[in-house]
Amino acid sequence: QKGKRRQDKAADKKTRQDKKARKEAKAASGCPKKPPSSYWIWLGENRSDLAKQAGSGNVSAVGKLAGEKWKAMSAAQKAPFDKKAAERKAAYEKAMEEFEAAGGQKGKRRQDKAADKKTRQDKKARKEAKAASGCPK
Repeated sequence: QKGKRRQDKAADKKTRQDKKARKEAKAASGCPKKPPSSYWIWLGENRSDLAKQAGSGNVSAVGKLAGEKWKAMSAAQKAPFDKKAAERKAAYEKAMEEFEAAGGQKGKRRQDKAADKKTRQDKKARKEAKAASGCPK
């Protein structure tokens, strides 16, 4: 097929631009990011050691090893990470209250995305119904 590679490159470029636009919109919204859980804090601090133990930087191998080690840890070993997670969650909740007090809306992007999806589905359903009815274009 002539021009296939050019079409693929154009599609990839559009995908990258869409992803970048979504990322910029998220940053511009000013909504605070959710804090990581105690497991993710622990994993962030111990990832390099786990990668050495796993024998590679393979994400799935490191994740599997990390999950096994986290489950094997006692509550006393997890306590400092739980404390950090609780502090971050409290800071997040405070920032979220400030965001909402300033007029921000929690879950706005998710609602907008759901509304866009619904309009696309409605449009597709109308198009399919019109095609099924046998009416000319």
